[in-house]
Amino acid sequence: MPRFLPNLNYSASHVVEILELLGLDTCHLTLTSRLSGGQKKRLAIALELLSNPPILFLDEPTTGLDSSSCTQTVSLLKRLAQEGRTIVCSIHQPSALLFEIFDKLYAVASGKCIYSGSVKDLIPHLSSIGLHCPPYHNPADFLMEVAIGEHGTDVETLALAAKVTEMRAFDEKEEKKLMEESFKRSKKSLMSAYLDEMSPLPAAVIMQFLLLYKRNLLENKRGYIYLLNRLVAHIAIGFLFGYLYRGVGSKANTVLGNYVYMYGTLLLLVYTGKMSVTLQFPLEMKVLASEHFNRWYKLTPYLLSVILIEIPFQVLCCWMYLLISYYLTEQPLDFRMYLFVLFTTSCTLCAQAWGYFVGATTPLKVAVFLGPVIACLFSIFGFCITYLNTPVYFRWIYSISYYRAGFHGIVYSIYGFHRSPLECPEEELYCHYSNPQKFLEEMGIVEVDLVSNISVIVAIWCLMHAATYLSLWFKLTKR
Repeated sequence: MPRFLPNLNYSASHVVEILELLGLDTCHLTLTSRLSGGQKKRLAIALELLSNPPILFLDEPTTGLDSSSCTQTVSLLKRLAQEGRTIVCSIHQPSALLFEIFDKLYAVASGKCIYSGSVKDLIPHLSSIGLHCPPYHNPADFLMEVAIGEHGTDVETLALAAKVTEMRAFDEKEEKKLMEESFKRSKKSLMSAYLDEMSPLPAAVIMQFLLLYKRNLLENKRGYIYLLNRLVAHIAIGFLFGYLYRGVGSKANTVLGNYVYMYGTLLLLVYTGKMSVTLQFPLEMKVLASEHFNRWYKLTPYLLSVILIEIPFQVLCCWMYLLISYYLTEQPLDFRMYLFVLFTTSCTLCAQAWGYFVGATTPLKVAVFLGPVIACLFSIFGFCITYLNTPVYFRWIYSISYYRAGFHGIVYSIYGFHRSPLECPEEELYCHYSNPQKFLEEMGIVEVDLVSNISVIVAIWCLMHAATYLSLWFKLTKR
């Protein structure tokens, strides 16, 4: 079997086995948001068990649960421990019933160990240093009282007693027993390593990408309201712009109005492309960090699955807007239309790449603020100010502005290429821009290298995605 195709039957049966083990088989089709508190705790454990770890660390697995759910969760952990796993968890003030389920106890107060040993030996140990637990009193509560000094014994005394008890435990008989257990564990470890070699290989990058892509599709299917709102908004604004600027693309007396329409169109698509994804990574970073730390998948397939899910939908929204507004504004229906679509689509995708980068590098609140500021900054160059009027020390921004490259591209696509004179309505005495070339000269867009402009946009698109990858990689590896 090819490496990028893991044993799917084994994986499916393993998932079913874990669900049955944790008692989640009856709710395997339920959304996570609709699970109870105890079920969510068990689901978190189930996710960790997918890789079949020999050691499992849990931080307060019973916090926020009622007594019944606490008992179920701890009993489950006990059953997992009896199957050969090492379960280590922190817990605060367990009930007497829960306390008895644990095998070993390690109690800490003020950063020092005050007891280390079996649960059943706790009360005799405390009695040996003059601390007698009252009958019918929860040993865990009594230990907490002792730790905070309610019974007159300080932490130093407790820590010293714990060390003495620990030293006594290491007699010759115990040491021999430990050596035998160590040998057994080594033998078991070697056997486990052999079994690991015989087990199915982990999924390759392409399979990780396909699975993550499928997961993202499922998430978008469940959250279709958000996608539908985005699509409807583009369609509605397309009709609005088309109505406000209807017919401006074919007449000489409305050239400036068409100029504003093109600016507004590009600005809209830049904002929607950028802001629709700016919160992608800030909202998912915690989950991504956890899953990547557990080595469920690599960063490359994850990032590709996110980008390739979003690009087609943003292109669809862009084209739906252009289909409506371009026709209503009576723009030329020839090769210019394809150039117009090319530059607007490439600009919205470039803005999307900027959105990913901003979201990956800044906190949530900063990303929401910084995204529009960057879009506004780049939109100034090419529309509000020409290159000659740009201060020398700001001309580098003019050169790298993807908005400038896209805006000049769509303006030149509509009015360049020696377009024939525009129609001047009879009621107008004079149309200053009957010759489109005159308009391009006044706007400083006479000689536009469309290939160079589209190359700038594509280069920035690639650069921003690469920067996003490096930013996420740094965040995931610095821990």
